Amino acid sequence: MIRAISHWATVTQLGLAAAALAQLVIAFLPVADLWAVHHPGAESAALAATLRVGAWTLTMLSAAVAFAAIVAWAGRARANLAAFGIRSRRITDSVGRDPALRRRVTALVWLLRAAVAAGAVALVLAWAAGRDNAGEIGAVRGQARAGHPVDDALAGHLLGRQLVLNLPAAALFVLAAALALLLIARVTSAQYGRVASLRAQEAAAPAIGGTIGA
Repeated sequence: MIRAISHWATVTQLGLAAAALAQLVIAFLPVADLWAVHHPGAESAALAATLRVGAWTLTMLSAAVAFAAIVAWAGRARANLAAFGIRSRRITDSVGRDPALRRRVTALVWLLRAAVAAGAVALVLAWAAGRDNAGEIGAVRGQARAGHPVDDALAGHLLGRQLVLNLPAAALFVLAAALALLLIARVTSAQYGRVASLRAQEAAAPAIGGTIGA
């Protein structure tokens, strides 16, 4: 039985898009901290803190949803291969035997892997490089929260450096999300193309078996 995968593909794509957006928001959180420094007080500091918590919460929730959905999507897509008469367990083989199309999909898979790996490396490097200033940034936030004046030059340097460190990883993860969206769309479209072909064969020759499941 061929199993529907479009709804899981949609949920996965939405989760990935939300996670990518949250990564960009996290990268630019130092801008909110800098605004709070220029407007000392508990309310400004609370707003910046709320943005931090919200961005990280959105990242974790959307990543969890995307992970669960992609596992379900991949499982169904892989199970469909047997129904299509494909012996391979690689879901990218859903696109068929056209050499040009297979090369494009293979290149897409390797680009996705490279983007994820590069993003992970950039994230670790950013964390390692930012450890030296973590205490100073915490002190700056504390002074702003207490309503005390903060050295604008120092705050700009610390928070600007944090922004610069965060951006490469965020950009790479956004790229990885875009590549994943494209790969999921191509595989899903290819499988539904095969479903349409099977239905056409069933209509032309009722003796051919096959049931399309939900």
